[in-house]
Amino acid sequence: MRTTAYRRWLRPFALIEPRNDEPVDASVITYRLGQMTVAQSTSGVAHYVRDEHIIARSRFNDCLFLRLLVQGKVRARFGDGEVEINTGDIYLTDLSQASELWVMEDSQHINVMLPRSDVDDMLVHGRVLHAEWLPCRMLREHLLNFIDILRHCNANNVKEMINATLELLRFCLRTDDLRGNERGSFSDARERIVQYIDQHLTERTLGAAQLQKAFGISRAQLYRQFAELGGIKHYIRNKRLQSVLHDLCNERQRSITDILELYGFSNERQFQRAFRARFGMTASQVRAGWKSQSVTKPFDDEDE
Repeated sequence: MRTTAYRRWLRPFALIEPRNDEPVDASVITYRLGQMTVAQSTSGVAHYVRDEHIIARSRFNDCLFLRLLVQGKVRARFGDGEVEINTGDIYLTDLSQASELWVMEDSQHINVMLPRSDVDDMLVHGRVLHAEWLPCRMLREHLLNFIDILRHCNANNVKEMINATLELLRFCLRTDDLRGNERGSFSDARERIVQYIDQHLTERTLGAAQLQKAFGISRAQLYRQFAELGGIKHYIRNKRLQSVLHDLCNERQRSITDILELYGFSNERQFQRAFRARFGMTASQVRAGWKSQSVTKPFDDEDE
């Protein structure tokens, strides 16, 4: 696929920005296997962006995206942290959260999209399983074999392969969690707080005091966790603004006022100022702008 066709196909997932406006050569072969989709893809050098606007109108926010980098080199941003991904690494993206990807050279991926519920409550956004780590090697070899024999599998074989994929992925994540607990990772602690915030976003009492009580940490510790994100109050407000944007686009039967009240915005003037500063438009403009748009169905049973 050339750039125009690829951009249209990719629209439900990400925006694509070619390097120096050069065409991007890409190919995608997909297999829809019930609730799991497996794909082989290639891409030239490009920049991929999944931001709040795409998330707000996406049908895939309850899914995870697992990618094995078979060939090439990639740089990625998940939240405010950047990571380098090398050949053989596996990385995961929560499609309800923003991310950016820079493909630095011609690359090949094996991609798996699956429901987030398949990995229980484990935190996955931005996880990188490195090529030299034994559990990653096990999952990598499984994925390479899976994609190699998929065309020759019957329905029962496919079901067994899906179950094996999920078990290996859960094993990797559980094992990586244990390593993270041993390291006492600062970022892991913040991820647990972020997950709590997501689950309690509509509660008017959500704030520093509630988080201190829930996690047994001091005010100073809490603020250190979120200092690089602008502070805890700023972070919660931005998450609520993002949720308002999502609901404006997807809960069209509900009024703007109802949505604002749900997320605790009692002062509409202050809300409009903050919303415009973050997204460059008013809530009414967002509602009007997306009203007539529909999302292109991204996956055929097999598409190249």
